[in-house]
Amino acid sequence: MVPLKLTLRNFLSYRENVPSLDLAGVHVACLCGDNGHGKSALLDAITWCLWGKARGQVQDDLVSYGADEARVELDFMARDSCFRAVRSRRKAGGRRRQGSSDLQLLALDESRQGTQVISGNSVRETQARIERLVGMEYDTFINSAFLLQGRADEFTNKSPAERKAVLSSILGLEAYDRYQAKARERVGEKRSETDRLLGIIQQTEAEIANLGNPAAELAEVNRQFAALDCRLTAGRKAVEGLSQRLLQVEGIRARLAEQAEQASRVRADMDRIRSAMGEAENRIQEHLSLMERSREIEANASRLEEARSLLATLEEARQRHEALRGESNRLNGIIEIERTRLESEYDRLTRKIEKELAPLVEATPSLLAAREEARANIDALENGEAELAKSRLRLQALAQAIGEAQTTSARYQAEGEQLNEKLHLLNGSDTTSTTNAANAANAGAVCPLCLSPLSEDGCQRLSAAYQEEIQEKRNLFRSNRARLNDLEGQKTDLEANILAREGELGRAGDTVRNRLARLDSQIETASLADAELKQCRDQLKALTNLLQSGSFAGEAKVQLADVQSRLNSLGYDEEAFRQTFQVVRELEPFAQLKVRLRQATDQLAADKAALQQGNELLAERSQQLEVLLDQTALMEAAVSELPDMERTLARERSALEQLEADGQALLARRGLLEGEVNRLQSLQSGLGQNQGRLADLQEDQGVYQDLVSAFGRQGIQAMLIETVVPRLEEETNVLLGRMTDNRMHVKLETQRDRRSGAGEPIETLEINVSDELGTRNYEMYSGGEAFRVNLALRIALSRVLSQRTGAPLPTLFIDEGFGTQDASGRERILDVISAIENDFDKIIVITHLDDLKDMFPVRIEVQKDSNGSTFWLS
Repeated sequence: MVPLKLTLRNFLSYRENVPSLDLAGVHVACLCGDNGHGKSALLDAITWCLWGKARGQVQDDLVSYGADEARVELDFMARDSCFRAVRSRRKAGGRRRQGSSDLQLLALDESRQGTQVISGNSVRETQARIERLVGMEYDTFINSAFLLQGRADEFTNKSPAERKAVLSSILGLEAYDRYQAKARERVGEKRSETDRLLGIIQQTEAEIANLGNPAAELAEVNRQFAALDCRLTAGRKAVEGLSQRLLQVEGIRARLAEQAEQASRVRADMDRIRSAMGEAENRIQEHLSLMERSREIEANASRLEEARSLLATLEEARQRHEALRGESNRLNGIIEIERTRLESEYDRLTRKIEKELAPLVEATPSLLAAREEARANIDALENGEAELAKSRLRLQALAQAIGEAQTTSARYQAEGEQLNEKLHLLNGSDTTSTTNAANAANAGAVCPLCLSPLSEDGCQRLSAAYQEEIQEKRNLFRSNRARLNDLEGQKTDLEANILAREGELGRAGDTVRNRLARLDSQIETASLADAELKQCRDQLKALTNLLQSGSFAGEAKVQLADVQSRLNSLGYDEEAFRQTFQVVRELEPFAQLKVRLRQATDQLAADKAALQQGNELLAERSQQLEVLLDQTALMEAAVSELPDMERTLARERSALEQLEADGQALLARRGLLEGEVNRLQSLQSGLGQNQGRLADLQEDQGVYQDLVSAFGRQGIQAMLIETVVPRLEEETNVLLGRMTDNRMHVKLETQRDRRSGAGEPIETLEINVSDELGTRNYEMYSGGEAFRVNLALRIALSRVLSQRTGAPLPTLFIDEGFGTQDASGRERILDVISAIENDFDKIIVITHLDDLKDMFPVRIEVQKDSNGSTFWLS
């Protein structure tokens, strides 16, 4: 990962309007500035943007004081392509119960202007994509390419097992862990398939043993089936002959039934003929009886026609009378409905005038007076709101002053702590300044901050100056704290006063504005009611005149008079209509008798002819019945032998069915035996195939088991580490030799014997350091010597890994103070950095020492003031 451009907003000490840090053309640079001004914060921004972590900080603490959201953008190169990561954090507060984070990843084109979003569906997925691009996690980064402030010994202070794990992660050996896991999965799959196949083989062998030898029994069954087939053929021929004879007799019996049925039909036909002849005789008698009453029927039929004609004339007059009566009732209803409507409208207008309109008009003066009073109250409320706005402005000024005082207090406290730390470094933690100064003078002491020689007087003067400056910072801090407490008290009182006045003005304003709105609405309603009252009174007067004069529904009244005149001129007699209707009802039967008389005259000759024809048909059917009875007697004699034939056929069929059942049993047994023979052959063939497959599976399982061991920590991974450790040791000793005039030497051991002396050696990564006094434990070296060992080991680790194919470590960050080194040691460290600069695309060193920053070709200057931190390239 090579950083190209860094943009910050509200991150730690960096606030708004901070310029972007363009590192595109920078190779080796020094990041310099006073302590606490924000040098390490720039590197924290890089790690937080890529991994969401920054020196153990809580996420919300990364947001600048007074801001709600922090945002960091980082353009970087990885895998020969440019990308941009954008991470932001919104603090918890207000309606948000907890803070929220967002992470975006974009791919940049060659000009770094065009972008394409390649973020995942969640922050977790996007983080995983960034780590795949960068090629390492945060812990691996700070143990190789990033020397955090105060944590140069991050790698050496880890346990040997943890060191080896970090080295494995940097080398990408976790891929072999995945290969080992996949090999284990394949071993499990092959073992499971082997166990399953063993079960199948055992089951097959058991089935073969249970089947025995079915071929011998199959031969015996085939012999029995051939003998039974001959007996079946003879039995079928006997049953077939008896069946044919029985069919013939059955045919005679069927024809006998047909003869009986035909005789029955003839008898039914004779009965029908006799019935028809009786009906013909009855009709002839009725015809003769009607013909005897012919004069009476003709006379009454003539009277009926006359009565019907008169009734039709009266019916027509009755219909006109009923129509005129209906029209009269309709017109009377129209007149009455109009009267009722006018009276209802009169009552409605009277109620509206007395109950609604008149009271509204009378209340108008009092409503106008109340509206003027409400408007006066609103003017008073507006004056109160203006005073409240002035109080809010005072509250904003107090809040701004409090923020400035809090920032000043934090700055005084930080400066005091820095002075106190310098004083402790000068005086020591357990002795007085005078004693330490004397001892320092005797020993030829140097200043622990700038490393220049100090005399006894110089130490005393510097100590006195520090104490005086510390006391001054304390006085300023107390004075500022008192002012801050006074401002916070004023702010609390003013907030309470504003809150109370806002509530009072809000409630009073709502009440008065609601009352004014109601009054305006009531006054407008009263004004409309006055105009409507005049209109309603005019309508009421017109209705009164109309009802009193009766001049309504004029057209209906004219039509009613005309209908009444037509009723009077019609002269309809209801009694004459009823008498004529009664006569028609009495004479109505003679109309039917006249029709029947005419039919009887026409039908008499036909009925006599039908009677004669019936006598002839009856004689013919009687002769046909005698012939049928003679033929039936002959057929019954032939059918009498049928029961004996049926019993014989039943016995033959029963014997044949038994033979067929025996044949089916033999056939089923033969099929079963044939299936068992085929099954036995199939099982024997499958057994051979499964045994061959089992041998292959067992061989595959052995191969995958070997791969599990090869991919493990004791296999390929140990071999790869063994190839890297000598190179790492060599590079470390070259760098350490430059920094110590070849006085110190590092030995890395990757294995050690067990305490018991038995078993395989333990995989480890021990660090042994030797000098002119011999080999000692790493913890026994002084701070300056330990720092040189740590720095050489960490730089060597980054250098070796950057030279390996695929190890993404093209950038080296050193955020570490060099105060523990003398002038000669610092120069040697700088020589080491110059020697390795061609191994890295970028090397960035953080320091606050003036004599170091001038030795770098590019400097990133950092400065902090009351508006926060900023930086520039020089």
